[in-house]
Amino acid sequence: MPGAEKDIRHVIIGTAGHIDHGKTALVKALTGIDADSLKEEKKRGITIELGFVFMDTPLPDRQVVFIDVPGHEKLIKTMVAGASNIDAVLLVIAADEGISLQTREHFDILRILDISGGLIVLTKADLVDDDRLTELREEVGRFTEGSFLEDAPVLAASALTGKGIEDLRTALLAIARQGRIRRDSGIFRMPVDRVFTMQGFGTVIAGTVLSGTVQPGDEIMIFPDELPAKIRGVQVHHEKKPESHLGKRTALNLTGVKKEQIKRGQTAAAPGSLIPTLRLDARLALLPSAPPLKNRTRLRLHTGTSEIICRIHLLAGVSLEPGGQAVVQFILEAPTAALPEDRFVVRTFSPLMTIGGGRILDAAPAAHKRRDAVLIDRLNRLGDEPVSFVEYLILESGSQPLDETELQKRTGLSANELHTFLANLRGEGRIRSFGTGSDSLFLHGECGDDLKKDIEETVTGFLRENTGTLTMTYNRLRALFVRKTHPSIFSALLQELLQAKRLHQKGDDLSPAGYEIQFSEREEKLAAAVEKAYLEAGFSSPLEQDVRQSLNIPEETFRKIASGLVTRGTLLRIDPKVSYHRRTFEEIQKIILQFLGKHSSITIARLRDELKVSRKYGQAILEHLDETGVTRRVGDEHVPA
Repeated sequence: MPGAEKDIRHVIIGTAGHIDHGKTALVKALTGIDADSLKEEKKRGITIELGFVFMDTPLPDRQVVFIDVPGHEKLIKTMVAGASNIDAVLLVIAADEGISLQTREHFDILRILDISGGLIVLTKADLVDDDRLTELREEVGRFTEGSFLEDAPVLAASALTGKGIEDLRTALLAIARQGRIRRDSGIFRMPVDRVFTMQGFGTVIAGTVLSGTVQPGDEIMIFPDELPAKIRGVQVHHEKKPESHLGKRTALNLTGVKKEQIKRGQTAAAPGSLIPTLRLDARLALLPSAPPLKNRTRLRLHTGTSEIICRIHLLAGVSLEPGGQAVVQFILEAPTAALPEDRFVVRTFSPLMTIGGGRILDAAPAAHKRRDAVLIDRLNRLGDEPVSFVEYLILESGSQPLDETELQKRTGLSANELHTFLANLRGEGRIRSFGTGSDSLFLHGECGDDLKKDIEETVTGFLRENTGTLTMTYNRLRALFVRKTHPSIFSALLQELLQAKRLHQKGDDLSPAGYEIQFSEREEKLAAAVEKAYLEAGFSSPLEQDVRQSLNIPEETFRKIASGLVTRGTLLRIDPKVSYHRRTFEEIQKIILQFLGKHSSITIARLRDELKVSRKYGQAILEHLDETGVTRRVGDEHVPA
């Protein structure tokens, strides 16, 4: 039954250590299975590929899985792929050779990957005496001091004679009983570490399920290539199963993709759940043994089971010193698909050397400018709790809101987790939501306040720059802000400004709050004459200067009257030099829309002919309709917006 399957947890233990220190032989002594299955491995006597061996235990709810990794320095990338998702490590040190080069590099990698537990085995114990074992134990104690293996058991064993194997098995069972609890988002994700074909079945991929559940018949996607595939069958421990889930070593038989399309380093995941990216924001810690790291240095980035060539973009400073830490952006030479909190390792491009690592902060960031103090501060303040990253994403999106679908992709959180975090942030007043249910849009509180201030200042600034105008039209203001934010957010924030009496709206016109234009009795008569002049002019609307002179109105008085008529909505100023009576312009707009309904586009020249006006009027009319969102310009044509 599927429910019963979930009761058995895989505890994944990775081997680590220098080449020829006996890792594979030790696994075989514990399980009876040789992890080296390739012909070349048997011929050369070294591990080349990752080996996966299951060890049955007397524990009803635990099963140990060994990932046997290569020890050769040229195969470190394979070792990192194997070690990236283990629960504990079996650090192997040959008693006759002691701590060697790859012992140190493997141990550095394990610390970088934040492996939390394990034990140390002194192999080939039959080749040395007790004094040598005592001496080596003391050396190992100094080597692991201050690390996650500081208090780990140090056992002596021999795969050849069987000495210490049962003690080792007992210690492994103790680790299996503890077994770390992995966080499960509920969204299927499995980095691919093996790809092969089986006769009669086709393409098979294998890996450790990091989250979610997978069953035969499920549609999945191979990232970052976004290749759709379907699950034909699921195997766990070489047995066909109705499902697999978090923490399980799993093989998936796929349809819809060929073996040649898949490779180690890709990730099988729920469709649309990851974002392919060429950039990663991260917190990087350099090892004390690393050389100084300069900006733009070319590196090898290992994350999940992938190795990608990249350049490092130091967000502050020109170099990072050994033992130092910094927030950085990796610019990748090939895409990847990761999630925040994923661990990574960096190695020099050439010669090959592990120099540091850390955790990913943002798995799909925008390009950053260097020395952006605000950005650096925000990244540095990101905590270990996912809620801090949710707030960071909403804050970084600025005036462009994010929805739940985008937030799930960027964070890897389940819908329930995300709902909880969003509710908490809303309750604290840190973010705002617009809309309801799955259509909700989220904006940071700071950005909302900035947008409202911007709306108010835009109206005031427009009137300041257009001295003959006392209002700004709603459509003109909206046209400016729908480029900055979502239309529904603009509408909501404008309503808040109106309710707070920061702005005043009359008809289609907006003005600073409290402003009401007043005409004297004489000015009302002059205003009626001005209105009549525009109304009678038809499509060839007169210039304001001509109207003023024909009616013999003082310039200052005329400016007030014209602006007042614009405020009232009687006149529509579509250009600093062109105004129309509103009824006339409504007729023009109706003619244009009817024309577009028949011909799909219109030019200034065609409008000039339709209305029998000069090019100056035709251009002003169409530019105004573009600005207010009725039409839009495509080359010399204007089409419905």
